[in-house]
Amino acid sequence: MDVTALALPAVLALLGLIMGSAVTAIAWRVPRGLSWARGRSACTNCHTPLGPRDLVPVFSWLLARGRCRFCGTVISWRYPLTEVLCATWAVLLHGRIGLGPDYPFLAIWGFLLIALMWIDFDFKLLPDAITFPGTLFALVAAFLEPGGVHRALLGVLAGSGGLFLVAFLYLKLRKQEGMGGGDIKLAAMFGVVLGWPLTLLTLFLAALAGSVWGGILMLRRTGDGKSELPFGTLLAPAALASFLWGDGWIHRYFSLMGGG
Repeated sequence: MDVTALALPAVLALLGLIMGSAVTAIAWRVPRGLSWARGRSACTNCHTPLGPRDLVPVFSWLLARGRCRFCGTVISWRYPLTEVLCATWAVLLHGRIGLGPDYPFLAIWGFLLIALMWIDFDFKLLPDAITFPGTLFALVAAFLEPGGVHRALLGVLAGSGGLFLVAFLYLKLRKQEGMGGGDIKLAAMFGVVLGWPLTLLTLFLAALAGSVWGGILMLRRTGDGKSELPFGTLLAPAALASFLWGDGWIHRYFSLMGGG
């Protein structure tokens, strides 16, 4: 057994867990206008500052049985889930591209997408304070790859251009906004990395998930055809999935369409 082959993913998973803690801070603080880098972490209910024993990713939550040890309020399962998602992304990204010079930039790109997923879910908001840096990290990764700049330009055109056209037509036809500018900026953030085929796949997957989500709301009579869904919450994970597996999905699709 190659110990090194096992050690590196373990180290990356650990780093991903740590970054997951930062992502939870970003997702909580940024939409509330707070600095995610300054100030000690504290319980959101009793505001007691948290110590080292409270900040160990996943394990602190498990040991405390999902409750604040000071006031007993329930701590959302979202915190350990986010940490696990970031650790998973760190490991899967390495399996996809290796540990090249673009790895840290794409890792942060993915972490920011996870933060945006939660922020849009809670606030229907995709802050420029995250999408702009995320796009910059994506651009650096694109410049580090052969042909990356050309792919980035086509990806932005397909993503942001496509969503802008949809938003424009929706406004003209229905006389109301159907998509915010944040979604268009988010599309630029992932389009830079994905290029146009995977960007179109991302939009398709997000639209499909949105249709299922909307259908469930209508079946439960908690929404209708005009219910506003946080599209960024669907776009972000769809972009991550497209990056990791999209090429294989597209290849298999055209193989099936071509009869093998």
